[in-house]
Amino acid sequence: MKLKVLIVEDNLIIQMFIEHIITNVGDTKVKTADNGNDALGTAETFRPDVVLLDIGLCGDLNGIETATILKEKFNIPFVYITGNSDYNTLESAKKTGPLHILKKPIDEHELNKEFEVIRQKLLESKLENSK
Repeated sequence: MKLKVLIVEDNLIIQMFIEHIITNVGDTKVKTADNGNDALGTAETFRPDVVLLDIGLCGDLNGIETATILKEKFNIPFVYITGNSDYNTLESAKKTGPLHILKKPIDEHELNKEFEVIRQKLLESKLENSK
């Protein structure tokens, strides 16, 4: 069963790095977006199982605002990626109910390990819901 992942990151190098790791973890289909509005449009058509998104997105919507809409409108679980680890930002992010918060710089081993755990939980959930 393919896991559909949407990566929302405005830094192309980081976006490509995350995509490379995610596609190597297992049977995944990945789409990317570089801002909140594109993420919402992609989520509507792609219907990802999980979204990995940067808290500090550029554009009309930051990552926290984007995640809130994704959760309310589509009920899609998400993981934050952030280079901003100040207390207020992290507390605001935690209130939105992410599966996890990964801090930049992203460690390949940590992302690989964390995504495998998330992937297993999501696949188990998909199997339960398909019964």
